[in-house]
Amino acid sequence: MSQISSVDPTKALHLEQLGTKRKYCYYAEHSRLMLFKAEERGTGEDWAEKSCGELTQVLGLPHVVYDLAEEKGTGTPGVVCETFVPPEGALALGNELLLRGDPSYPASDRYKIRSCPVDAVVEVVRSLGQPLR
Repeated sequence: MSQISSVDPTKALHLEQLGTKRKYCYYAEHSRLMLFKAEERGTGEDWAEKSCGELTQVLGLPHVVYDLAEEKGTGTPGVVCETFVPPEGALALGNELLLRGDPSYPASDRYKIRSCPVDAVVEVVRSLGQPLR
């Protein structure tokens, strides 16, 4: 059984504007910058992200380590992860990379897309090379 982290919303640094879920960054112990992603739609995305992280660990793939979480005061479930973007780095979202590689990818409704061709994702991943560690 996974431990559920408790997240204090009063420690939020800023709301993250990307995507469709409410999320924010905060500092945890040892000055670790964390991201809390709320699961307010009842879709199970929190445990799905946790499960996918566990599966990628077993497969030996680079991945974000998610922990299940609950927001203090609201009881809202979600996940937390430590930032994986280095201080000098920048985050590039998958849908932005797909748009660069495929001009027919729907840019205006990208948050409503429920699937995309696996071949397109494979090509984007190949173009990235090996992740930095």
